[in-house]
Amino acid sequence: MVGFAVIGVLLVLAAIAVVVARQPVHSALALIAVTMGLAMIYLILSAEFLAVAQVIVYAGAIMVLFLFVVTLLTAGKEETESADTLEGQRWAGVILGLLVGGALAVTAVLHPAPKIAAPVVAGFGGLHAVGQLLWGPAFVMLAAVGLMLLTGVVGVLMLNRPEVAEKNAGGGRTLPAGVTVVRAEGEDSA
Repeated sequence: MVGFAVIGVLLVLAAIAVVVARQPVHSALALIAVTMGLAMIYLILSAEFLAVAQVIVYAGAIMVLFLFVVTLLTAGKEETESADTLEGQRWAGVILGLLVGGALAVTAVLHPAPKIAAPVVAGFGGLHAVGQLLWGPAFVMLAAVGLMLLTGVVGVLMLNRPEVAEKNAGGGRTLPAGVTVVRAEGEDSA
């Protein structure tokens, strides 16, 4: 139980680092720490398959995808600190966050959740149980999540696509970066 509490505190600190980090890459690395801590919690609960899947799928594939998207978004941009457009918004956010967190803590203490007396189902977190869940009724939701991730990556690629504002002599189209127009000798450049 002590290990669970220690990992829980580290998970909360890593989750705070995800939100507070100024650089998106640091935020993504803190999110990797959160997923690894969650995998340790699964190991404590004797759900070895879920722990391995957490590391492979989330800390591996999804976080590599996030880091890829972050590097695409920040490629070629300078590292300058933007000035606050609204004076005091940072402090207002900190105060509001502390107030909401305090209200949630008071609510949790005054109205504790009832204890769950149900025993853990045999095979919890095992390969067969997870397979039944993923390929059963929840398969449509699993496919929808994959489609949302794919849509997000395509959206980032389209929004971050560099274009050259050079007009083609024939149709006036905008050309992608790296494409050059070769004109024949004596051809008018208008």
